[in-house]
This record gives sequence, C-alpha cells and structure tokens, in this order.
Amino acid sequence: GHIAQFDLLTDLPNRSQFIDRLEGAIARAVRSKALLGVMLLNLDHFKSVNTTFGLRLGDAVLKHMGARFRPCTRTSDSIARLGGDEFSAILEGLESEDGATIAAERMRAALAKPLVIDDRELVVTATAGVAFYPQHGSTVGELLDHADLALSHAKERSRGRCALYSPELALVSRREEQRRSAALERLARLTRREREVLDILVAGNANKMIAYMLGTSTRTIENHRARIMDKMEARSLAELMRIVVDAGEVPKGRAG
Repeated sequence: GHIAQFDLLTDLPNRSQFIDRLEGAIARAVRSKALLGVMLLNLDHFKSVNTTFGLRLGDAVLKHMGARFRPCTRTSDSIARLGGDEFSAILEGLESEDGATIAAERMRAALAKPLVIDDRELVVTATAGVAFYPQHGSTVGELLDHADLALSHAKERSRGRCALYSPELALVSRREEQRRSAALERLARLTRREREVLDILVAGNANKMIAYMLGTSTRTIENHRARIMDKMEARSLAELMRIVVDAGEVPKGRAG
C-alpha cells in the first residue's frame, strides 16, 4: 500500500508512483491538448553535505526539503523523490513554458531560507531541468531523458538555475560527448610516466619543477612534454588543458 508508493524519508511519492502519475498526466494532456511540464531537480553539492556532516544530517536535509517542496506545487501538480537528492515534479495544464520557470522559482524561493539542523545553519540550493509534452516527447522515457539532459546542461553552466530542454541541447550534448571520447582516446595513447607528467603539467608547474618532483632531468621532461603534445595533438599548453578538461579530467592542482 502506502509504503510501496511513497518514499519513507520524505513521505513524497516515490519513483514508481511518480511514473504512474506521469503516465496518467500524459493521457490527460493527450485528451485536453494541454501543455505538460516534467521537472527534474537536484540539490547542489549534496554529496559534500553527506561527506562533511554525515548521512544522518544529509537525511535530515532531504526530509526538510520534502516538507518545503510540498506546498510549492499547485493541487494539479505532483512532486516526488526519485532517490538520492533527486526530486521531480509534474506540472499539468500549463498556459506556456513560462509556467515551469515560475514553478522552479517557487521551489528555489522555498529553499532560500537557511535550514537549522543540530544548531547548524545550512543553505541548500537546487538546479532544475524541464521538458515539455508534446514538443519534447510523448512518452515517460522521452520526457525524463530530455528533462535530465536540460538538468545536466544547467549543472555544467551554472548551478542553482532552471534550464528548459531544447533540441539544440541534444546537439550540444552529442558534440560534447564526441569531444570527450576523442579526448579520452588521446589520453589512452600516453604511457604511465607521460600521464604523470601531464597531470603535473596541467596543474600549472614548469618543466624544472616537474623534473624535481619526479626526480629526473629537465631534458627528460622536455622530451616527455614534446611527446605528450604530439600524442594529444595539442599545439599549445592552453589547447592541452582544454583537451584534458574535455575528457572530464580535473587538473589536480586546480580541483575545487
């Protein structure tokens, strides 16, 4: 009964209940020819909350978020917790796409007030992605995939905002994926030693420093560097940095 359909921590509908409700909402939208929005919402930097303060506090944050989200939606809407720090909302009978942005703003405003848990004050922000029926898909799968793509796009650009799906995003995403796999292929050409040199190089160290760190001569590092540039097909250090970032590798000295 209730337990199978609701998330124990927040008492919001769970993933399977959400999908059932979304199927119902799509059927209603087909009949009424109305606009339907599907929003996916992630809490920003939630992993670091768990790591810094422990899972118990992380759970308390999620519970508070559930309570804050509930009053944000209209009675026709449905908000659920899909798992982890991922929430979702079905926005029915929208007049226009702007309606989804207004809903996202309401949710962000609900988060803006600091949470006080165990005498600790925490401010939690969230990033959202939205896809619409009928223009972005007619099935649960398509709508969720496209909302997820919009969410990923928002996270990469600037957290704490809401991005609406557009077909261009799929194109950008495909291009980024192609760049990433090309960059990973280039990285795979490097020997283990060259990989070490590359990591220290992109962290902003000069040849002399690298030679000192790896206990070798400057000339050896220069040879490594030339081979790395050649294998990575980079004409400059800036281009080398870009390829490493494309591969999804965070330069060790610049992490954060």
